Amino acid sequence: MSAGQLWLFPPPRPLVERLGTDFFRALPTGPGVYLMCGQSEGVLYVGRARNLRKRLSSYRVANPERMPRRMIRLLHRVTRIEWDECASEEAARHREESLICVLMPKFNAAGKAWPLNGSQRDIWKERRAGNNESAEGTSGK
Repeated sequence: MSAGQLWLFPPPRPLVERLGTDFFRALPTGPGVYLMCGQSEGVLYVGRARNLRKRLSSYRVANPERMPRRMIRLLHRVTRIEWDECASEEAARHREESLICVLMPKFNAAGKAWPLNGSQRDIWKERRAGNNESAEGTSGK
């Protein structure tokens, strides 16, 4: 056993309970991008992986000794996971950056990725300005 706390009950497995073990077996082993989606919130998190099966399987057990609380909260909110296979790790990195800029997922770190071209940068600035205006308008009333 590890030097950590002894468990009376095993750690929760929210993704296995919702998606099943067959979901993890059916995942591809190549590089790609994955999107963790909530019930009503849309995309909560965007990530990339060299091996989608290994990366997504690492989320099977929500062990509080190995994961930050933020990640455990995310795993309990996820209702489905979508993925997009990419030709290479570089293509997966570019895809992840563009998805983060367009979707602005709640659980991705702010400023993790910036738009690469002008049109994406303009869209990102408009969305940020719209979010700031709506936040200022609601707080002043």
